[in-house]
Amino acid sequence: MASSSHSQPIAAASQPPRVFPTSGFQVIDPSDKVEEENLPCYIRDEYYPMRMGEVIGEHYQVVAKLGYGTTSTVWLGRDLRDGKYWTLKVHINTMQYNQERVVYHHLASVTNTDDHPGRQNVRELHGSFTLTTQHGDHEVFVLTPLAMSLMTLQEMQPKRVFQKVLVTSALDQVLVGLDYLHTAEVVHTDLHADNLLISIKDDSILAKVEEGEILAPAARKQDDDRFIYVSRYILGGAGALTICDFGQARIGSEHTGPAMPLPYRAPEVILKMDWGSPVDLWTVGLLAWSLLEPEALFDVYAADSPELNDAHHLAAMTALLGPPPPEFLKRSEETSKYWSEDGTWKGPVPVPTDVSLESLGTVLTGEDKELFLDLLSGLLCWLPEERLIAAQAYSHSWLRGVSEE
Repeated sequence: MASSSHSQPIAAASQPPRVFPTSGFQVIDPSDKVEEENLPCYIRDEYYPMRMGEVIGEHYQVVAKLGYGTTSTVWLGRDLRDGKYWTLKVHINTMQYNQERVVYHHLASVTNTDDHPGRQNVRELHGSFTLTTQHGDHEVFVLTPLAMSLMTLQEMQPKRVFQKVLVTSALDQVLVGLDYLHTAEVVHTDLHADNLLISIKDDSILAKVEEGEILAPAARKQDDDRFIYVSRYILGGAGALTICDFGQARIGSEHTGPAMPLPYRAPEVILKMDWGSPVDLWTVGLLAWSLLEPEALFDVYAADSPELNDAHHLAAMTALLGPPPPEFLKRSEETSKYWSEDGTWKGPVPVPTDVSLESLGTVLTGEDKELFLDLLSGLLCWLPEERLIAAQAYSHSWLRGVSEE
């Protein structure tokens, strides 16, 4: 196993590390790929070779694996000084620039948002340290543990949709959190249900996760000097919805260049225009729809052909929103590939016919549906400056308690 510069507990620790089982778990065939190994860009030596029960950062004992991604693995750690649990996000050793850290530090430095209610809906960085191995350094974030994502909870629902009362509660919290971020001049750009996590009110849930790892150790495979563990998921949690993952976030009011996951891209991003915080409100509109309706508004139609994918995406927008206004068309030469100067579609794929937001909406009825579509019309606008800002969307009558018919 690679060595760590912070692998031993210090004298200040008041609790001895627990001994974790070295047997009694499912041994996965070495030829099978496990978790992060399935990522297309996975490189073995870039990831820290964590061992269950290892003490890192001088006083955090790793007690469970919580997840993984393209730039990190995520673990549950218990502070041996006071028994408090933390999420430990261990980054790969080839990250030359950690945008998420920059954003966290920026948010911590902004003083005019100290009393903003949306702070509780945005994840904060509580500390960091570095682990050193023969292959390089791994930056570790210390974060408050959170439970499952809104996407995981949605997948547990009948037909993968929520009741209206849960949708409005989720959107309220997202909008308050976004108002805080935008006040601090941070654009998230990657807002979707998998980056919205439910906070934990009772640490006993975390103690049960640790105990589960003792009594029924996670399945794993051995790859030479390391183990690849199967993650445990924290399925409890009843606290605030928390906006997470700032690796793609931007600081400042105006930006250029690619951003946002393909299905969520705002039109100004697709068309290489300048963009800013209104892109987050575009995704709030898509989020509202996806939480309430079983079918997404915009799918990736031609992932192997970016040009055609953009055309399909913009054609679907044209079908649902109508042609873009002349002012919008003048903002980028890219628009001439898809529309004439008067807004007539000329793209390489046809515009879908006989579709509208009203016809696609299947859940709500009557005035409730009308108000919901009115909210969407204020979020899914061609012109970014015409979109509702977060505080305006929060005050919309559909979110403020109109009863269903």
